[in-house]
Amino acid sequence: MSGLSGFDSEAVGFESIASEKRTGTTSGTQTKFEESGVGCQTNLSCNKGCTASAEDFTDDELKEYPPPGLNEFLRRVVPTMMDQLNQSDKLYNSSDSEDEELLTAKLFQEIKVQDGSGDHQSAILSVTWSSAGNSLAVSIGQLNHETWCQSSGLIKVFTLKRAGGERFVHSLDISENNCVTCLKYHPSVAALLAYGSTSGEVVLCNLMNGNMEEGTQLASPAGCHGSRRVTSLKWADAPLANTFLVMQITNKGKRRGAADQVLFSAGCDGTLNAWQVNASSKVFENIICYNINASRKTSPPNITCFDFIKSFPLRPSDDKRPDDIFVVGTDSGKIFLCRIKSGVSEDPVFDVLDGHNTFVLDVEFSYQKAGVFVSVSIDSELRVYDVNQRAPVMVLSLEKISCMSWLPTVPCVVLGLAQHERQLIQVYNMSSGKPVRVDGLLGNACITCLAVSQMGSSSCRIAAGDREGRLRVWELPTRRFRMSAEDLDF
Repeated sequence: MSGLSGFDSEAVGFESIASEKRTGTTSGTQTKFEESGVGCQTNLSCNKGCTASAEDFTDDELKEYPPPGLNEFLRRVVPTMMDQLNQSDKLYNSSDSEDEELLTAKLFQEIKVQDGSGDHQSAILSVTWSSAGNSLAVSIGQLNHETWCQSSGLIKVFTLKRAGGERFVHSLDISENNCVTCLKYHPSVAALLAYGSTSGEVVLCNLMNGNMEEGTQLASPAGCHGSRRVTSLKWADAPLANTFLVMQITNKGKRRGAADQVLFSAGCDGTLNAWQVNASSKVFENIICYNINASRKTSPPNITCFDFIKSFPLRPSDDKRPDDIFVVGTDSGKIFLCRIKSGVSEDPVFDVLDGHNTFVLDVEFSYQKAGVFVSVSIDSELRVYDVNQRAPVMVLSLEKISCMSWLPTVPCVVLGLAQHERQLIQVYNMSSGKPVRVDGLLGNACITCLAVSQMGSSSCRIAAGDREGRLRVWELPTRRFRMSAEDLDF
């Protein structure tokens, strides 16, 4: 014990720490969840193949493979072919694309138009919109005539009423001795309505007060169009009207009024007339009568439709077209390219395009592309032409077509179908040549005529008449059309 220090014997004390005993209770529950299922899967596969080795071929066969020039041909053709396929499958151009948006047209109103005779079913022969889009005029009569028309004609005017919800209501009737084959509101003067009949007469109505008071109608001179059917009417826009009014001053020394307008009419006798009209001054005078294709010394063509080229003053100089051109379609399928001439005896035809094989239903110039127009024929063929070439730019064989109209803001045409099936109207993109997917343009009828009215920049209204005398009005959201820069300048 010698190793211990002197302090080892001293007592050392520590503070005592006492732990307090506490009683606690814990409890817990556990739920066991089990899931079981039964599945069945059947898989059937079948593989077939064919192999060949070099020993299976003779020396002569091996010498001919690959065929001479095949690789060089593929190197030249494949890149171009792939570019064409990529171009055809552009998004929004292909109706087969799963990403393409399906547009829906809303049926705004359906009207059963009655002629009051009760002894026969009358069809709607023509329909037209007023410039403001708040009035519709339709002509009712017989589609087919064996020889002379022995039926009376009737025009019904419908006006848009906004009280209690927008809808068109019947506001006026205009009676005629013969069937009214075509009618057209003026594109800017809402009160002017012109129509043509099976007797060759062209009539101008002034609907300023919304009724047919005495003196509100002006008629063409007797014997117009050889007393044969008027097939088409057009109003001249301001530049075109100025051209013909100046012609009237030059040829006849007739002074023009501030409210003078120019109306064109075509008939079965092969003539196309330009009229100077003024509803206020009671003026209805002929400016010039074109005898289509008269210089060929053949029988006069039966004109079915015509249209004048649209003016594009802001287009680049290299993209401009002559502004004095118009086209004429006939029942034989021929399409005549004509030029405005001031000489009364001159034949305006300067070229004959590669036309259709049969009856041309309508021709109309594009609003988007200078010098481009579309024609449709009774054999359901749609053609796109450029006035700079005889052959069509595009040819489409479609469903049974009865009528056609361009959409004002997009390069698309609206086609009326005459097939008594659910689809009444089709919309086609004229840049790609493919249909635009639009739902809601349905019914069970044969469309005879249609007209389009633009409602601002967002939508348009399509009015279509059928063989049973029903008038349908749809609203189409044109602002949702997906168009590329190439589409708008096709």
